[in-house]
Amino acid sequence: MKIRLLSLILLLFVFSFSANAQLLLEENFNYPAGDTIGAHNWTTFSSYVNPITITSPGLTYTNYPLSGVGNSCRLRNNGQDAYKDFSPVTSDSLYCSFMINVDSVKATGGDYFFAMLPSTSTTNYTSRFYLKDSLGGVMMGITKGAVASNPIVWATPTYLKNITYLIVVKYKFIATTTTDDELSVFIFTSPNLPSTEPTTPSIGPSTWAVTDATDLGRIALRQGSSAIAATLTIDGIRVFTSWASILTGINTVSSNVPEGFALSQNYPNPFNPVTNIRFAVPTNGFVTMKVYNTLGKEVSNLVNQNLNAGSYEVKFDASTLTSGMYFYTMNYVNSDGNSFTDTKKLMLVK
Repeated sequence: MKIRLLSLILLLFVFSFSANAQLLLEENFNYPAGDTIGAHNWTTFSSYVNPITITSPGLTYTNYPLSGVGNSCRLRNNGQDAYKDFSPVTSDSLYCSFMINVDSVKATGGDYFFAMLPSTSTTNYTSRFYLKDSLGGVMMGITKGAVASNPIVWATPTYLKNITYLIVVKYKFIATTTTDDELSVFIFTSPNLPSTEPTTPSIGPSTWAVTDATDLGRIALRQGSSAIAATLTIDGIRVFTSWASILTGINTVSSNVPEGFALSQNYPNPFNPVTNIRFAVPTNGFVTMKVYNTLGKEVSNLVNQNLNAGSYEVKFDASTLTSGMYFYTMNYVNSDGNSFTDTKKLMLVK
């Protein structure tokens, strides 16, 4: 009996670990305007001029969980670059989503402002995301590496300046050869945000005859060259391994219909910097769960979608927040007008 119980506990642990590993990084730039991102867990490199700075307000995009949370990040057309680490991925697919609002692009060539990197590199940029001018509009493109051996693949439509778009970059590891990994890009305009991965991306899937990444473990923001680079605002960055995590970081614990509504106390509590929150809904409906500081300011949007009856768990990553008490509130409403609301405290101790 003891052996069976131990085995069950181990299986539950493994399931919980693998499920929560789907969301690898979340960056809301929830820092004071004017700060540099180098002061907030980003590693800066390549230059000492024009550091990347935080600006206010944050970008918004309907139904995207990171919409309007915190501030945003300003990228100019030359200056310091920066990267941020996440747990390296070596197989299957890796996604990165973010909001951008472009205010200036150059007509000559174009330059990239975003890329992913192997976990120990600051030079092997892959998934390079480009912007350039086209008759006053914005063209968006991607390469697997340097343009010399990786011609830029551009999206067919031309996009607009001063409009917030949601971008999803996908890197697919393929083990057949060392040069066949694929890149795809999905470009959405608010309020479009599909719950399942579209069959046809906006760019790709494309591959190039250059060596694949052995792993990916960093995202990089780049300010490029003043002759060809864009100026833009970027916000709400998420790195994940399952398309569902673009909408939420929640994981299904059980699809069995629970007896009633429940919002559990987070665990561990106190925590540093990640904690888990379980909740249950006995009927299908729309669920939101938000985290607030003691001043009532929203600091994270954990759940914002329709859910079927069942039990769920969501991970809250507070690595960008300061120590202190916070509150999380769950709201539920269904088509019949039935509703449920509950709030609990959690304590972040760094």
